[in-house]
Amino acid sequence: MKWWQVPAYRIQKFKKSTLITPIIVLVLVVTMAGAVGIGCASLRNRQKAYDAEIEKYQNLIASEQARSEEIAEYALYTKTTAYYEEVAREKYRLVHDNEIIFITD
Repeated sequence: MKWWQVPAYRIQKFKKSTLITPIIVLVLVVTMAGAVGIGCASLRNRQKAYDAEIEKYQNLIASEQARSEEIAEYALYTKTTAYYEEVAREKYRLVHDNEIIFITD
């Protein structure tokens, strides 16, 4: 059967079906691209929040490491005689035999 021999209703039905399919596919592709774009944007925002949180915790770790170094230094200082003399002077008001104390009121 040649194209001029096909009845008119078959030609109209054929034209409608060929137009609808690409439109449906185009709408689905655009919808899926939009969903993927929105998902990527939300993931980027979440990644920025995680990066900020990581930086905050790294700063916290660094400050705690500095504090632990100070504590270690203080622990070494408490084992020296200078520390014992300082505590004796401040807490117990003890002095060496050859020192003179001036008291002011």
